[in-house]
This record gives sequence, C-alpha cells and structure tokens, in this order.
Amino acid sequence: MVERVAGSAEAKLLAAQGIRSLYSFLNTEDVFEILSISCSALNDIKRLVCLKADDDIYIVKLGCRASMQYLYQLLEQKHEEILKVNRMKFKQNKQSQSLNISENNHDSVEDSSKDDSTLSSQQQSSTTTTTTTTDCTNELNHHDSIINMLNEWIQKNCHAMNMSNSKLIGNQDFQLAIVSNGSSSEASICCSCGVKVQLTRVCFNFSLSNFYKHIRSKNCIMMKKKKITPNDADELNSLDEYELTDDTTSQAVSINELAQGSASSITIGHSVGTVMSLKRTHNIEQVAKKNVLSFKNFMKFVLVHFC
Repeated sequence: MVERVAGSAEAKLLAAQGIRSLYSFLNTEDVFEILSISCSALNDIKRLVCLKADDDIYIVKLGCRASMQYLYQLLEQKHEEILKVNRMKFKQNKQSQSLNISENNHDSVEDSSKDDSTLSSQQQSSTTTTTTTTDCTNELNHHDSIINMLNEWIQKNCHAMNMSNSKLIGNQDFQLAIVSNGSSSEASICCSCGVKVQLTRVCFNFSLSNFYKHIRSKNCIMMKKKKITPNDADELNSLDEYELTDDTTSQAVSINELAQGSASSITIGHSVGTVMSLKRTHNIEQVAKKNVLSFKNFMKFVLVHFC
C-alpha cells in the first residue's frame, strides 16, 4: 500500500526503519531523520530519496516528503474512521447487552432460586448421609470400648464382690444405649434391676464409675443374684471339712489299734475333740452335724466288720 500511494523509495525507507504497521507509522515523528546518519546500509535509499550537494550533504526531495505527508494524512483519516466504527459497534453491543440483561433478570432470578433450593436440598441430604455414617461409626466404637472396660473391671473385682460369675451378659444383665447428636454423644446403662445410670463423658470416651458405684451398692438386685449365697459357701466348706475329718479320724483310729484292741473295747478317745478343733468358726453348727453323721457311719462300719 505504501509503495502504491507514496512510492517504492518511500516504502524502502519505512522498511529499513522497521515501520510495518499503521500505529508505528503514525507514532513516528520524522521518518527522514534517519538519513542524517552515516550508514552504508542507507546509501542506496539516500540516492533515491535525497539529493547530494557538492559538500556531500544529503537533502530530502520535496516530492518524497510530500508523499510521506499525504500518506500520513490518509492513514490518520482511515484510523479515525475505524475508531468511529468501533465506538458505534461498542455502543450498539452495550445497548443490546443491557436489553438482554433486563429481559433475562427475571428468568435468572427464578433459575437461581431454583438452583439454590436444589443445591441446599442436595447439601442437606449429603450432610445428613455423612452425619449418619459418622454417628454409626462412633456408636460402634463407643459400644465396644464400654463393653471391654466393663468386662475387664468385672474380671478384676469378681472375687472381691463374691460373684459366682466373672462376666455380665449384655441385654440380660444390662442394656447399653448410645445416642449421637452431631459431634457429641450420650451413653447410659440400664441395669436389669431397673436402675438407669447416665455415663459421664471423659475426653473422647465414657467413664463407668457411676455404674460401678451402682452395682457395688446394696440396692442392686442383679448383683445380689450373682453373688455366692451362704448355702453355696457352706456346701463348699462342708466338702473340705468332710475330707479333713476323714483324715483326722483315720489318724486317730489306725489299723494297728483296731487289730490289737478287742472287738468289744475299741476306744476312740480323741477323735471327736480333734474333729471339733479343726472346724471353722463361721459354720461350726453345720460342719458338726455332718461330722457327727460321718462318725456314726464310721462306727457302724467298725462294729459290723470287727464284732
């Protein structure tokens, strides 16, 4: 375009300076200023654009300068037209966008309200699902932990509490209930005797001290049933005393004495006293009755076989 409007020499001058766009050309103050520099690369352009004086000074031809001015005016006018067109398009686009925005405001509000309601319902459902899963996991962990602590405590204290069994059975001797409320949980144990004990929270677990206090008290009917009764203790002690009386009786009446003594004058002097001295103080009467019966049976056996 520059070559067609201004000329080939002017086009070469612009190309030598790297002016290849409209904006670079319009922002250059004087395109002929570079010709004042002594440069071998510009000698050919100087011969086309300038006149060389006798004192070796180059003067720009007026026609070339006028062609550049015409080109500058033409491109500047074209640039202004382009800017006007762009401004008009921008205004039209802005007006159309404002109309579209005003028309779509109502629809967008309705859509946004629907989207918000849908999103909130989805969030609530997802939150509920997550909370339910977490609560179930926490309940299982707390349940196992409480059962393990209770069994360990019963095993350690069953002898001190005189229990016949070193284990409590869930849903029979007690019922454990755990309720999760979001980040917190509550636990309680209902004893089979009808007393409900609320467990206290300690850090991330529960303390069973309240339930331990209940089952160690005299009011817990469940523990009374599990304790060893006096009859059971007497039976165990009677077996021990029976074996002991047999041993002492066999020591008092030996086979040698029976062989040497007469059939009618067998004396067992100290057997009764020995038996009575070995009896325990807490069950003297019951053990004495059983020992007397055992002694009578022994005497019958002696009389039958040696008389």
